[in-house]
Amino acid sequence: MRLNEIRLNLIVKLRLQFNSVRFRLKRCEVEQLARTGRVEEKILIGTGDDDRFDYVLESTAAVSSSRATVTARGIVVQVPSHEVMKWASTEQVGIEGGQPVDSETSLRILVEKDFACVDGTDEENADTFPNPLAGLKC
Repeated sequence: MRLNEIRLNLIVKLRLQFNSVRFRLKRCEVEQLARTGRVEEKILIGTGDDDRFDYVLESTAAVSSSRATVTARGIVVQVPSHEVMKWASTEQVGIEGGQPVDSETSLRILVEKDFACVDGTDEENADTFPNPLAGLKC
């Protein structure tokens, strides 16, 4: 059986830019994070066990503020569970945190609900949150 045949329909979006990491989650992923405390995705780079990049988002009471850790296979971001529960059960768009790197630098950590693209297809917008800008003209 091939990996993509057994894989759940999760497509957590990850954006790494400058000194920030941003996760965007669809409705089912927000629900899964609130229910199980974890969502993850992987990018397959080759056929070997180590030929992949994992990105994991965890909800945990073990941290008081968001934090990221680089692993041998990718990145793990942990967010306080009380923040995840509030975010998942309200209209709150995202959770934002920062992780100090040194005295002058910090890593910005964002976890957001994935909104429907205004010009996206039904397939692209499946399971997204309603876009608050839908119907507005520029």
